[in-house]
Amino acid sequence: METLIRKRPLPSRESEARVAAANVFKGPINPAGSGCPATHPRRLLLAVAQQSGIGKPDSCRIILSMLYASRAVRRALCRELGEEFGFQDNSGAGFVTLITLYALSPVPATAADLACHAEVSRASMTDIIEALEQRGLVTRYLDGRGRVTLIDLTDRGQEAAVLAVHRFLQVMSDLAGDIGSANGSATIETCERIEESAAASAP
Repeated sequence: METLIRKRPLPSRESEARVAAANVFKGPINPAGSGCPATHPRRLLLAVAQQSGIGKPDSCRIILSMLYASRAVRRALCRELGEEFGFQDNSGAGFVTLITLYALSPVPATAADLACHAEVSRASMTDIIEALEQRGLVTRYLDGRGRVTLIDLTDRGQEAAVLAVHRFLQVMSDLAGDIGSANGSATIETCERIEESAAASAP
């Protein structure tokens, strides 16, 4: 009778990633003294990429660095602009709405236009407009035919928008610091290429 020899299956990419992740969890305590194991998500993902062979570690490092930098920028904007200028929801939709109305002034906008610019749903934009209206920053009225509701900044809203722009630009300048034009141009080019790749892969 022929003896059947069962060969051990080769590990899948998924199992390789699990093994790599498990190895990282066995790592030393963070030398920074925080007491947390060296399992920070960024380090964990980079270690998995290096040990499993899935993806390119250098590419992963670039994207992860951008993600964490983006989160840090968001936090800074929420801290500096906060509820006063519409960053309290961490999406910046209120801020975008305020700035969009300022850029379009003296031409008013519709809720649909503002929702498109802020990349939120019509329902979310309705809530944003109501919040801005309660603070006296925007006003709503019907067009000449009485069919479309238009939104425009009040005088107080104009002043708030100007201050918001100045505050935003100052925060951005402070965060960028002394990066320099050469590094800045390279960073912008990298971000643009990644945006194009992300857009091309979107369903």
